[in-house]
Amino acid sequence: MALWDLLRATVRRWPIVVVGAILTLVAAEYASQDRSVYWTRTDLLVLAPKNAQFPNALRATSEDLVITAGVVGKLVAGTRQAPKFTATDAGLIGMGVRDGWTVRLPDTGGQWAPNYVDQWLIIEVVGPDPETVRIRKEQLVEAMGIALARVQDEYQVDQAFRMTTKEAPGSTVIYPVGGSSPRAFAVTGLLGAAATLYLVVRIDPILLRRRERRAETLPETDV
Repeated sequence: MALWDLLRATVRRWPIVVVGAILTLVAAEYASQDRSVYWTRTDLLVLAPKNAQFPNALRATSEDLVITAGVVGKLVAGTRQAPKFTATDAGLIGMGVRDGWTVRLPDTGGQWAPNYVDQWLIIEVVGPDPETVRIRKEQLVEAMGIALARVQDEYQVDQAFRMTTKEAPGSTVIYPVGGSSPRAFAVTGLLGAAATLYLVVRIDPILLRRRERRAETLPETDV
């Protein structure tokens, strides 16, 4: 169909064009609304007690620390199912979560078998505003500190040999996650216009053929 034919078809089928334009504007306005969410991630390290053999707690690693981190995370998360990611740097945003949190041990084992070798817990929080995200994160960190203390109390660990925790990063960094409203409006408008023109191109020949068939079947009248 040539450009001139397309223009004539849009004039003939103006009701379709008007309805399509209205629906496109409504859809574009909806798509361009701000639906930004906010996200933060904190790694909570479980540190060995400092002593003469391990003066730097950050460099001391052991299976006990990994197991303890896992126990603490489970006590805080409860029955909540920890998501399984193919990479340790993947997160809730990639899963489409827009309001929630997770606590998990880094798992480098892939899909076949788990492999926990890191002595820290990954805390992720997603929420509708920065303040909600900050409060949730602080509550989770506090809850894990309480859980670690409770575990060590149950085993009557002496204060000199107690594990501690450390946040990384030390301050909460909250990131906005959202799209571009002008871009969403423009793309939706283009898609709506293309869909409207497609309907015009498809429907106009059908209606023209019907008109021709009706004209051929009308009886001739004597003048």
